[in-house]
Amino acid sequence: MIARLTGALAVALTRLACRLGHHAYLSTSCLHHDHHYCQKHTGKSGAKTPARCKFCTTACVCPCHEQPASA
Repeated sequence: MIARLTGALAVALTRLACRLGHHAYLSTSCLHHDHHYCQKHTGKSGAKTPARCKFCTTACVCPCHEQPASA
């Protein structure tokens, strides 16, 4: 029950931050240490914008994006 409340609070705060213009985005793949997937142009559901929120195009805050991508 605590985890469900914590998750709901996190969602509510993220939505509020986005509406206020202070949205910090961390991609799910970076959260799970799959940084290469975050930077790809194609995802599991097709084309995607690398390292960007699909709803508001805010950039992923993961420090892996500060380094040049390896070829």
